Amino acid sequence: MASSLHNPNHKSSALTLLITCISVLCYGVMELHASHIYDYVHSQTVPVSPPHQPYRTGYHFQPVKNWINAPMLYKGIYHLFYQYNPNGTKWGPPVWAHSTSTDLVNWTPQPIAIGPQTQANKNGSWSGSATILPGNKPTIFFTGLDPKYIQVQNLAVPRDLLDPYLKEWTVAPENPLIFATPENKINGSAFRDPTTAWILHDGHWRMLVGSRHKKRGLVLLFRSKDFVHWAKAKHPFYTVKDTGMWECPDFFPVFIDGRHAGVDTSVIGTNVKHVLKISLDDTKHDVYTIGTYNTKKDVYIPDSGLVLNDLSLRYDYGKYYASKTFYDDDSKKRRILLGWVNESSTPQDDQIKGWSGIHTIPRAIWLDKSGKQLIQWPISEIESLREKPIKLPTQVIKEGSTIEVSGVSATQADVQISFKINHFKNAEKLTSEWNNPQMICERRGASVKGGLGPFGLLTLASKGLEEYTAIFFRIFKTQHEKIAVLMCSDQSRSSLNRKNDLTNFGTFVDVDPTQEDISLRVLIDHSVVESFGAKGKSVITARVYPKLAIDDKALLYAFNNGTTNKDLNMNDPYRTAFHFQPSENWMNGPMIYNGVYHFFYQHYPYEPAWHFEIEWGHSTSTDLINWTQQPIILKPSEPYDINGCWSGSVTLLPDNKPAILYTGVDKDKFQVQNLAWPKDLSDPYLKEWVKSERNPVMVATPNSGIDATTFRDPSTAWRLPDDKWRVTVGTLDGDRGSAVLFTSKDFETWTASDHPLHFADGVGLWECPDFFPVYIGKPLGVDTSVIGPEVKHVLKVSVFNSLHDIYTIGTYDTERDVYIPNEGSIENDMGLRLDYGKFYASKSFFDDKTNRRILWGWINESSTQEDNAKRGWAGLQTVPRTILLDKSRKQLVFWPIKELETLRESQVNLPSQVIEGGSRIEISGITASQADVEVSFKIPDLNNVEEFDPSWSNPQELCGRKEASLGGVLGPFGLLTLASEGLEEYTAIFFRIFKASNKYVVVMCSDQSKSSLNPTTDKLTYGTFVDVDPVHEELTLRILIDHSVVESFGAKGKNCITARVYPTLAINDKAKLYAFNYGTEDVKITSLTAWSMKKARINQPAEGQ
Repeated sequence: MASSLHNPNHKSSALTLLITCISVLCYGVMELHASHIYDYVHSQTVPVSPPHQPYRTGYHFQPVKNWINAPMLYKGIYHLFYQYNPNGTKWGPPVWAHSTSTDLVNWTPQPIAIGPQTQANKNGSWSGSATILPGNKPTIFFTGLDPKYIQVQNLAVPRDLLDPYLKEWTVAPENPLIFATPENKINGSAFRDPTTAWILHDGHWRMLVGSRHKKRGLVLLFRSKDFVHWAKAKHPFYTVKDTGMWECPDFFPVFIDGRHAGVDTSVIGTNVKHVLKISLDDTKHDVYTIGTYNTKKDVYIPDSGLVLNDLSLRYDYGKYYASKTFYDDDSKKRRILLGWVNESSTPQDDQIKGWSGIHTIPRAIWLDKSGKQLIQWPISEIESLREKPIKLPTQVIKEGSTIEVSGVSATQADVQISFKINHFKNAEKLTSEWNNPQMICERRGASVKGGLGPFGLLTLASKGLEEYTAIFFRIFKTQHEKIAVLMCSDQSRSSLNRKNDLTNFGTFVDVDPTQEDISLRVLIDHSVVESFGAKGKSVITARVYPKLAIDDKALLYAFNNGTTNKDLNMNDPYRTAFHFQPSENWMNGPMIYNGVYHFFYQHYPYEPAWHFEIEWGHSTSTDLINWTQQPIILKPSEPYDINGCWSGSVTLLPDNKPAILYTGVDKDKFQVQNLAWPKDLSDPYLKEWVKSERNPVMVATPNSGIDATTFRDPSTAWRLPDDKWRVTVGTLDGDRGSAVLFTSKDFETWTASDHPLHFADGVGLWECPDFFPVYIGKPLGVDTSVIGPEVKHVLKVSVFNSLHDIYTIGTYDTERDVYIPNEGSIENDMGLRLDYGKFYASKSFFDDKTNRRILWGWINESSTQEDNAKRGWAGLQTVPRTILLDKSRKQLVFWPIKELETLRESQVNLPSQVIEGGSRIEISGITASQADVEVSFKIPDLNNVEEFDPSWSNPQELCGRKEASLGGVLGPFGLLTLASEGLEEYTAIFFRIFKASNKYVVVMCSDQSKSSLNPTTDKLTYGTFVDVDPVHEELTLRILIDHSVVESFGAKGKNCITARVYPTLAINDKAKLYAFNYGTEDVKITSLTAWSMKKARINQPAEGQ
């Protein structure tokens, strides 16, 4: 939002937003009726948040201390049972705690209901559910962890039914009632969280339990006549492959006529649909489908088009997990939902606070009248806490302005507001590949100017807007001119504490702003912000920990984004010295022709942000280091590319004639493939290019099965002995990523193959495919068209959903024209990657002058759009890297091209020495902000090594948990780059060594968590496991430091991690470089050499320009 978010009094006159509000509600419309915000009185039995606990909530259910997770109505008393660790803030062996309430708002703690009482729950009482049996007899079914840590299902009942508070519970002597046996084939290590049971006309109770079989998630069905003896059904109640463990299932009916009333869990019939909700352990998301319960077959069938995976409908698109519902059969006749708000703070901060975890406000839940989704709304009892109503009159929020909402306690409030849009001509275009709303909200946060939006509320805002949690909408037009509304909860600036999780969340909202207002209700409670969009159709919960916006220092604003002027500073301390980067704005995008290297890149000339109307920029070099800017070669101009000249590749034809195949976005916003030729082959710089008269040369026809909205980025072509050229293009087929294949005899008339070159299920859109051979056992590159037994083939794709470049090594079956990855290859984000950091949309080419294959990748940004706009540029390329096949044939090896060494100067050598545990050594005598460093480590003693936990399968998560500042045994050791003098800032690249059952495990990390004091930059930590044996090999690192880029090459190039960082202190000559060892064991540096790097000549204009 640029200047307007840093100046609450800023005014501008362009686009306006009307906010309207009636009575207790605040409605909006590109102008504003009145808005009602209520102070909340503190409601629980926990004390009012004292000054030293500014994050403790005032009206959310939370135990006095420690950790909570997991309802029932009995004789007019609400009972909440929840998992609780009385011994710490981390998840640990839990008991079943118990609180009661008469209004679901004010709660009284009761004695522990279930502890580790028997062998069937000796190691913990995990989640479960309550069921009321006939005769008004409450029961609890829960998962216990037995002495062997096997998950079993147990029953508990109240000791005294006359006690309305049910203070004492006893476990059934028959426990466990359900457990794994060889006959039932239950996975005892993944078998938990029984649901509320229901009973059918046959008199048998049914209950579901979550489970997993390999990678398949499933809910198992059990039946019982007496609620004690249970039999497993022969078939799962429902199952989906590749979804991992299903936790906390919930199954219940909902009325289909739009009634807000709930319905008892055992009701069946034609007037209800059924909801199946599961909690995905892999992603910590609660997803659900609506469907039909086939009682004859005892199976669940989702409605057509609905699936149960991470792309499904979700209760809440923010910090929300492990939810449960119950039927409130008192006079309210409603179904109530509670969910767990998982933490955004670190475990260390949780320990300091003394508590962790919290429940959402109870929400009523029912089926929308469309029958397509559920609606959620805070229970009406919450309104009893309201006081001090504030009304804002209907008014216009002009573009670029904010309106402070004063007179309320902004840390503890209830806000309802509605917006009305008067016209939609300024709505941004939404392409079909922008199907991930969270990714859009990450890229286009509250500070990023849009057409219609962002507009909404700035909650928990500090006076100078250094901190705020923004809840807002953006309005787009789809390619079919329909209106799409995006709702975002932007935590990127919620706290100056950079250790917090500052992820943005988002969802598309099913609302038509041409016919109705866009409504928003936000419940603010110190460190929790629950947002209900479109009258409860979409909900996002945020867990935030501001440092400034606490207690009476917090402010509340309504806002409508404004514009930002571009201020380009070529002396920017973050501008790189030897990385390819255009002089301004945004780039993405090689070939050698007659001894001259050509680099073509995507370029938008008007602002540093991605736009449809992208062009092809062009630069040339004789050494891949120093570059001369050439004229733009491709601009949107024809019907087949009028909406943008997107990415593509260059191929050298046999007569040494270069050809460009590129994606154009045509007049209908469909993606087509086009061809361009040099206008003058005698010009070594190929300054002018001509588009083919046959364009488009590849299109997605109805018979091809290709989606024309996700059909892009043709690869370099190759030719087989049949004299036909082949090219592959990235696309999306359902949830399948696919590299479709086209063939041509003349390079102008292309025919789609009846099968793709390769595909993979469940990974989403593949962009920028690259397909090339690599020699087996030769340290040379090879031309793209080479086939034979002396080569393997590599298929690299850029996965749009994750922005990762992944690859496999395999065999090209030329007879069938298909690529076959090596056995055991992983074709998703857990597989091999070219680079494990900020790296995407890479391209390689064969350099026939030096017989090597060279790779370039795009370093995507870690700064905000607002900061990009201030600098006037965004994005750059990595240094060129050679690619070889490792001698193991299991992975590729990457190394900076030799030419980079011509920039080295001021060499410094460190003598071989031991770095004692807990120490560091400064490397002085070089320019630490612009350097090349090579270092080797040897481990003197491998007898004392931390044990490797097999659950640490994700190296990035492992590096995030064990950042550089957390000492270990063998590690962390490595380099602190771009470090400030007091170590307030640094980017750490390091190794840690662990001991597994039969080998050592080496992890390489690039830790950006302290890279900058700027709270708005992305500070993710990256990591990868390194295939190296520290018993017989030294651990090597080469690191290229270039102001705001740190490229790290581990184990002689087996693993690469690129970081994009923006320090505020460690810039230019203020930056320092250290070798460090924060483990307890000594590590030996056998060699360390560092050089300052000279500045390359990047994109100097050609003569006459």
